[in-house]
Amino acid sequence: MTATAIPMTKPAKMRDPRLDFFRGIAMFVILVSHTRTDWLSDWIPARFGLSDAAAMFVFISGYAGGMAFGGVYKRAGWLLGTARIGLRIWQLYIAQMAIVLVVAAVAVAANRFIPGEDDYRSILQLDLLFQDPSAALLGIATLTYVPHYLDILPVYMVVLSLVPIAILLARFVHPLAVLGASVALWALANAFEWNLPGDASEPRGWFFDPFCWQILFFTGFSLSMKWLRPPPADRRVFWAAVASILFGVAVTVPAIYQTVPGLDGMQAWIVDHADKTFLDPLQILHFFATAYVAVYVLIDRLHLIQHPYVRPMVKCGQQALSLFLAGIILADLGGMAFDRMGSGLGAQILINGICFAALFAIAYGVAWIKAAPWNKPKLVPATDKAAEPPANSRTTILPSISVR
Repeated sequence: MTATAIPMTKPAKMRDPRLDFFRGIAMFVILVSHTRTDWLSDWIPARFGLSDAAAMFVFISGYAGGMAFGGVYKRAGWLLGTARIGLRIWQLYIAQMAIVLVVAAVAVAANRFIPGEDDYRSILQLDLLFQDPSAALLGIATLTYVPHYLDILPVYMVVLSLVPIAILLARFVHPLAVLGASVALWALANAFEWNLPGDASEPRGWFFDPFCWQILFFTGFSLSMKWLRPPPADRRVFWAAVASILFGVAVTVPAIYQTVPGLDGMQAWIVDHADKTFLDPLQILHFFATAYVAVYVLIDRLHLIQHPYVRPMVKCGQQALSLFLAGIILADLGGMAFDRMGSGLGAQILINGICFAALFAIAYGVAWIKAAPWNKPKLVPATDKAAEPPANSRTTILPSISVR
């Protein structure tokens, strides 16, 4: 059987709907997983495998980053390409400062206006910010205090800062040297537990160690830049990947590993050797197996994710940053709503329905604003020729002035 390459790239200036579709799914999974007492959190991918939506988000961000920034480096050179990276990091930095401030404000407002004994400053894990504001504010500004559940954007900033180095490696050494350096950095960070400080009040690092999680980003980045060839679309590899996924299900679902002889011991070993912070090898293998199956299944079936019923999810993936920030706030508000309404079926349907509808509305609203509708020319109705001034008229027609 002749193996053909799985098409992972698209012609220039075309968005790959698969990236936006799966990134949109990741936005909803992140929302659900961060919402306390949400029943749907029992059905997210992390409950049925060794990797989760965070791995998908980082990998897709790397692939999309190659499409967004790689062309700038090729057209404008290293300095301007790096300046473009710097601008994006600055935007993410401002977004990080804003989301921490908003979440803190939500906690204060909840304590003030929601009756009960819950202290949402602790529930949202912002104790240091309110116990020692001076140290916390300095840590927030320097990214040495990264509150729980608010740690994805800092990882993305650090990884983006490595892109200029990756471009130099590809240009002056070899394109494959980028992935080689990425693997080496991941291995060293695992061996010596390299990480960045995450909280001045306790000896913990970032929950997502950027020196380890960068391996997913630069794998996607290398594929996007065509430094790395996509794997072949081989049926044997496909079924091996399916077997890996099923194994992940077997060792993560209690109803399976607690009843099948031998699996409980294997599950215990995996738990002892699993480390999401440092992204252990089993998580990486499981994610790439899942990605392979997803891409393989969609070969010649892109129409499935281009159907009108699916386009809203694609739209959400196109506005990932806005939806991620909105999802953090909605998750906190949803958890507070569950605290007041209980976690019954009615509350689950109502709160999840409102949060999901809000994400879709925000996606379309942000897309509409980005399209700058105020700059679109207005259609001027045709005038009656009889009402037009005669050719010899001295009427002066002033040039139109547009204010932008």
